[in-house]
Amino acid sequence: MSAIGQPISRVDGRLKVTGGALYTADIPLADATHAVIVHSTIANGRTVSIDTEVAENAPGVLTVFTHRNMPRMNPTPKPWSHLHPHGQSYLPLQDDKIHYAGQPIALVVAETLDQATHAGTLIRVEYEVERPVAFGPQTAKEAVDPPQFLWPVASSVGDADKAIAAAAVRIEQTYTTSDRHHNQMEPHATVAVWDADGTLTLYETTQHIFGTRELLSIVLGIPPAKINVVSHFLGGGFGGKAYVWPHTLMAALAAKVLNRPVRVQLTRAQMYSMVGHQPATIQTIALGAGEDGKLAGIRHQSISPTPVFDNYIEYAALCARSLWAASGGISTNHKVVHVNRNTPTAMRSPHEALGHFALESAMDELAYATGVDPVALRLLNDTEIDPHSGRPFSTRAMRKCLTAGAARFGWERRTPEPRSMHDGRYLIGQGMAGAIYTHWRWPAKARVTLNRDGSALVEAGMHDLGTGTYTVMQQVAADTLGLAPDKVTVRLGDTRLPASHAAIGSATMANAGASVMLAANAARDRAIELALTGRDAPFAGAGREDVLVADGMLALAGTNLNITYAELLARNGLSTLVADGDYDPVEEAQGPKAVFSFSAVFAEVRVDPDLGLVRLSRFVGAYDAGRIINPKTARSQAIGGIIWGVGQALLEQSETDPMMGRFLNRNYSGYLVPTNADIPELDILFVGEFDEEASPLGAKGLGELTAVSVAPAIANAVYHATGKRVRDLPITVEKML
Repeated sequence: MSAIGQPISRVDGRLKVTGGALYTADIPLADATHAVIVHSTIANGRTVSIDTEVAENAPGVLTVFTHRNMPRMNPTPKPWSHLHPHGQSYLPLQDDKIHYAGQPIALVVAETLDQATHAGTLIRVEYEVERPVAFGPQTAKEAVDPPQFLWPVASSVGDADKAIAAAAVRIEQTYTTSDRHHNQMEPHATVAVWDADGTLTLYETTQHIFGTRELLSIVLGIPPAKINVVSHFLGGGFGGKAYVWPHTLMAALAAKVLNRPVRVQLTRAQMYSMVGHQPATIQTIALGAGEDGKLAGIRHQSISPTPVFDNYIEYAALCARSLWAASGGISTNHKVVHVNRNTPTAMRSPHEALGHFALESAMDELAYATGVDPVALRLLNDTEIDPHSGRPFSTRAMRKCLTAGAARFGWERRTPEPRSMHDGRYLIGQGMAGAIYTHWRWPAKARVTLNRDGSALVEAGMHDLGTGTYTVMQQVAADTLGLAPDKVTVRLGDTRLPASHAAIGSATMANAGASVMLAANAARDRAIELALTGRDAPFAGAGREDVLVADGMLALAGTNLNITYAELLARNGLSTLVADGDYDPVEEAQGPKAVFSFSAVFAEVRVDPDLGLVRLSRFVGAYDAGRIINPKTARSQAIGGIIWGVGQALLEQSETDPMMGRFLNRNYSGYLVPTNADIPELDILFVGEFDEEASPLGAKGLGELTAVSVAPAIANAVYHATGKRVRDLPITVEKML
C-alpha cells in the first residue's frame, strides 16, 4: 500500500507528549549563563544616561551591555529578502536613539535567570522624550507610498474606476482589522555557544535556519561556514519565528564577549514588543457589477502601519488581483504610515487573511444588493484565467469547493433574509466566503541514505513547526523507496544538513517534499543499477523499466527473482547507499501557469440578541490544496487554521495606547484566543487534484489557506443573523450592541 495518502499519526507525537522533545530553551549546556533584556519605557527619543553600576555589582552578574559597550554590528541588508530575513533593520544597542516602546536598551548577563532579572531592575535610565509619538490609528492623510517589499505595491488591469462608475450596482465600503500578535505557546529563545575554533552554534526558535545563518554572517561579519543553527522542534511559529530579531543578535555577541554559552528566553510580555506582530489595516473596497451580479470592476486599497526605520507592507489587497474575474478591470494599491513601533511581520495568514475579510465581506454586500445568492454570485464570477497575469490557472477547483462545501453544509436550506432564522431566542446566521492563497516555489535539497539493515535515513535542513513535517517526509521517502514508513528515519532542523528553504508560506510540502522525493528517487535508482550491473547482479541483462520496488525489495517483473535492499548492499560490500535531491524550480511568476490554492468556507453562528454574544455553531471548509499527502495531518492543519480564523473574527486584538506608543494587553489574560469551548465540530473536505505545475508531488500550500476567509464567513453569518454589518474586526459585544 502506498505510504502517501495514508492518515499516519505523527512520528514525533510520543516524544512530545512524554516530554522527550527538546525545544530551544530545554537544550542542556554546561556553564550556560542567562541573559535578560531591559527595555525602553518611551516610544520616541533617546537615552541621555544609563546607570548600570549597581546592576553590574549585583550578585551573579557577569556583565551589562548597553549601546556603549555592545560590539558593533554590520548593517542588515536592504531590501529584505527570504535569504536574509531580518525581523527589523534597526540593530539593537548600537546607538542612543529610541524608536519604539519596548526597544532593548540593555542586556544583563548573570549566572542565573533570577540574578539577571533582578539586576535588570537596578538599571537607572534618563530619557530625552521627543513628541509627538506616532503609533496609531493610521489615517489616509498620513499614508505614503512605500517601496516594493515582496510584490509590486500597486497593480492595474483594465480600467477599474471607469468600470465601477458605469456599473448598475456599486458597493464601496471601508473595512478595518486590528493589530494582532502571534502568541505562540513557546516564547522565542536563543542559546548561543562559541567553540574554540571560532564556530558559533545557535540553538534557535526559528522557522528559517539557513536564513538565520546568512543574516548572522552579514551582521557579525563571519563566514556562514562558521555558523551552525539548530531548531529541531518549535512550539508554534505562525510566521513570527521566520525572522531574526534583536535578542538573537545580542545573545550571539554576548556569548562571544564572555566566552560562555548565553541563554535568552523572552517573557510573554516581551513577545509583544520584540518579535513583530500583524499590523492593523484600513481597507477600502469598491465593486461595480451588473444587476445579475457579474463583476465589472474591483478597486481594493489598503493602509497599514510600518516603523519609522522600515517599510514592511501588509499586502492586504493582493487577493483582489486574482480571486474573481472583473470584465472591466481590477486595481489595487497599498500605502503605509510610519509609526513608533517595532517592525510588523508575517502572521498566519499574512496579507491574504486580512484582505479577504474586506473583499469577501464586500462580495456578500454585493450579493444582497443584487439579490443573487452568495454561492451563486461567486460561481458567476469564477474564472479559469488569472485576471492579474493573464495566465491560465494550473488547477483551480474553486467551483468544486463552492458546490461540495455548500452541499455538505446544507446551504440550500438557508433562507436569505437577515433575521429570518431562529432557534428559540437565538438568532441563527449562515455565511460563506471564497479564498485564494499564493503558491511559493523555492529551492530545496535533501539527502537519502539506504542502510545495510534495510532502513533509510532522510536528512534535510527544513523544519517541523509542529505541523507534521517529520511524518510527511517519512511518507514521501517510504513511498518512493518502497519501504514501510517505520523503516524511515527523518532528521531536520540543522544547517549542517542539506540546505532547504524557510518553513513559511505553506511551502514545505510542495518544495522541501519534492527534494526528498528526488533524493529517494536517486537512491532507489542507484539500488536498481546495482541489481542490474553490480556484484553478482541478480537482474543482469534486464531492462531498468522491468525492476519493481516494493516491501523493501527489488523484484524483476514477470519472474520470481527478487532481492531486498539489505541483501543488495551486503552483496556489494556497501554499508550505505547515499543519494542527493536538488529541487530547483523557477519562480511561480515565471511559469506558464498561475499556481494558487483555493477554498470555500461556510459558517453558522448563534447570536444572543440581548447580550450581543456571537458563537460559532457549525463550520464547513472545502479546500483545493492539490494532492493531500497525509489526510490526518492535513485535517489537523485545517482545524488549526479555522480556529485561528475564529480568533481573528471574534476575539483577537492587540490593545494600544497611542499616546504612550505601546501595546497594553501583553499576556494571555488580556489577549483573547479561542479555546476548546469556543469551537464546535469542524467539517473538512479536500477536493483538489494532483497539480504537476505546483510540485512534482502534486501538492499545493494548505496550512495558511485554512485560516483565510474564516473571518468574512463569520462576519457574513453575523449579518445574516442580525441585519447588522460589522466592518471592523474583531466582532465584539460592544460592536454588536
